[in-house]
Amino acid sequence: MIRVGPVTRILARPTLARLGLLLVLVVAVFLAESFTTLMEEALRYGGGSADVLLLLAYQAPEIVDLALALGVLIALFFALWDARDRGELVVLATSGVGWPNVLGFALILGVLGGILSIGVAGYVIPTARYAERIAMADLRSDHVLREITAPGPRNSRQTINKMTYIATPPTDEAQLRGQLFAFQMHPDQSWRAGQSRDWDVIGPDEDGNYVIKLNTTVAYTSPGFGSDTEEPPAVSTVRVRNTGVDFRMEEVLPVAKKAHRDNESPVSLMPGVDPRLGNVLTRGLLVPMAALLAVAAVLASGQSFLRFLTLPAAALLLLLFDVLGRTVVRDLLDVLPFWQLVCGACLAYLGPSLAFVLMRGEAVMLPVRGKT
Repeated sequence: MIRVGPVTRILARPTLARLGLLLVLVVAVFLAESFTTLMEEALRYGGGSADVLLLLAYQAPEIVDLALALGVLIALFFALWDARDRGELVVLATSGVGWPNVLGFALILGVLGGILSIGVAGYVIPTARYAERIAMADLRSDHVLREITAPGPRNSRQTINKMTYIATPPTDEAQLRGQLFAFQMHPDQSWRAGQSRDWDVIGPDEDGNYVIKLNTTVAYTSPGFGSDTEEPPAVSTVRVRNTGVDFRMEEVLPVAKKAHRDNESPVSLMPGVDPRLGNVLTRGLLVPMAALLAVAAVLASGQSFLRFLTLPAAALLLLLFDVLGRTVVRDLLDVLPFWQLVCGACLAYLGPSLAFVLMRGEAVMLPVRGKT
């Protein structure tokens, strides 16, 4: 049975509760901005609320990864601040619990969060991007399929085998469909067209083929359009009954490529294989750095006006490392050996705040000056 220390019992619940609340709020705000765009796109292709929620869910992991480090910083800062302000850490210190336990809790929280960040950025986000692209492509395909095969009024245009078909709505309620116009231009500027007032789509058959059945059709063919100085070329007119055009849905539907794109496959953790590895590792290092910065910010806070500046300063430092750190690591990825780069990144991300905590860590268990 795993023994939970007193520091963990005091800090774990408020830290995790605040972290969960922050992540939910950040995800909700970012998804609210994307909701209108996704809803309009889903409605354009005949999707419903379930499709919109599914597309929103695919965007959530990337938002969680962006907000995780900042959430750990804020949640742990206020959990530590409240525990010291209420005197809980002071009571633990008088009972023999040393301040390294607080540092240990912060490091464990940061390491677990870093592992979570690497898993989300390296596997969940690429998988969600792939699933989102396929879901959107399937939504478009289903919309086109319904537009072609489902009975009812039509006001749409489709191109099948280089022939453009334009369906118009019926002129009165007694008609199921309106007219169907077809037009095809040849490379030599000759063209052919057709007009049908009685048509239907039949299929699919056993081989997956569909047939546009044209019961009554007027077909036109012409050698070209001519010019302003020439007589217009003759147009041949033919009336046809009970004809049809065979096609397969692959010729109409936007077929989604099932192969994973570069940013849709899980990140390989083998050095030198995936250029995204540097970004994933630096994002993972950002979480333990945030935990150490939270402890450092509490130590730097007092009863003066400085206590209002420590947390914003720590957040700005975290964001600075997030932007510049990824850029530097990406540039050095092909220059330095991988493990030397990892050690250097760990030292740069964790070293300064860890050194500050080690120098002043005992103060986290002491009452704030001016309080009794």
